Order: sequence, then C-alpha cells, then structure tokens
Amino acid sequence: MHPRSERAPLMKNERREWLKFAGSALIAGAGLNNAPGFAQAPKFRDADRTKDKIVALVRASGDRDPSRIRYVQKIEPLLIRIPEVKARPDELPLMDYFVGDLLLRYSFDDPKYVSSVNLGDLKLLKLKREELLDLSTANFRRLYPNLKLEHPVSGVASVTNAGELEPCLMLDTRYWEGESRRLKGEIVVAVPARDALLFADLRNIEALRRIAADLYEVAKDNALSQWLYQWKHGYWEVHT
Repeated sequence: MHPRSERAPLMKNERREWLKFAGSALIAGAGLNNAPGFAQAPKFRDADRTKDKIVALVRASGDRDPSRIRYVQKIEPLLIRIPEVKARPDELPLMDYFVGDLLLRYSFDDPKYVSSVNLGDLKLLKLKREELLDLSTANFRRLYPNLKLEHPVSGVASVTNAGELEPCLMLDTRYWEGESRRLKGEIVVAVPARDALLFADLRNIEALRRIAADLYEVAKDNALSQWLYQWKHGYWEVHT
C-alpha cells in the first residue's frame, strides 16, 4: 500500500489567461471577485518510483496557531500521524516543516501524477532521509529546466512551464540568488495556489499582494498560502 497525494492542476492556458485577466483588472482598478473558478478533478496513480523522480511538493499545513507558525525558514522532518489510514509507519508519506504555513511533501513525479515517498521507498532506493531535500531540488531543476517568466503587470513576474509545480522553485537557492542579483534588491514571493508562483521586489509588493490575494480566492481547493515570503540571506521569511 502506498498512500497517494493528488495533483489536479489548472491547465497552462487557463493560468496564462487568468494572469492576463488579473493584470488588466489591476491596471483598471477593478476587483476580481467575479473571476471564474476552475474545475478540480483529482486523479490518482502510482508514479515511477525511482530516485530521479523525487520532488518536494510545497503544501499548506492548514495550521493557524501563531505559536506553531515558522516565521523564518527551518526545514526539518515532520512526524506524520493519519489515524484514519491503516498503514505501517514505513508506508506513511515523508514531510518536512518549511516556512510560514507551508510544508514539504516528498513525492515521485511524472507529468500528470504524483505518489508520496515513504521510508520503505528510501530503504529500497538506498537513500538517507537527510538526502531528500538536496535530491528533490536537483531533480526539479533537471525535470523542469525551461522555466519562463510572464508579467501580468509591470514589476510582477509569474513563473510558468514548471510542470504545474511552480511553488517547488522556492527551494532552489541558486535561482533566487540569481534573481536577487538581477533585480538588485530583496525579493518577495507569493504562492497562492499549488501551481502558481509570483514574485516582485519590494517596490512592487502591493501589486503582487493584490494579484496573489485574488488568485488565492479563485483557486478554491487548489489554494496554497495567503502569505508573502521574503528572500533574505539565503532563506525565506514570512513578510510582515
């Protein structure tokens, strides 16, 4: 038995059209409360369970207790208990704390489906638990090498062409160090949906905040985080 995660992404063309709509509405000063939602039809399947397919999905913790929120990034294992699922400990999904209300869930990825990584998989693949983060980051970089940036409004970038796993890019330190140098300033990221990552420098944070908030609303079950995250000294912090 392998407990499975699900991915029901918005189609790329839908995401692109939504971002164009969001940009136009923002420029016009219009609200997006009537923007259409998108159907979320979950699909299940075991992916190819090899170590070169492991990625770290960014997921919402669902925890709103301020005492348990990590305002500064600290990635470490999260103990999983799923009372309603009858599974041995080595069959439970491997997850890490991340930052804010975000967690990391390690999964085997293919273009359309994901299956959770568990301790049994690590044993079969001869991997150590502490190797997962670096391996998943390297795999994501290799699996999705042709990232694109679109600009719904001036000063706000939207990452696309990342296999509907755009928030995973938060883990790529090399990418954000490069963007910090390019923009010559501190970067703030929004991940309002499981397949959306937008960023801007501090000068354009209000435009980023508005687009992200409206995208979070239309994402419905695909929603991820309402918070913004600032890149500082090689790690993320909740932007307050």
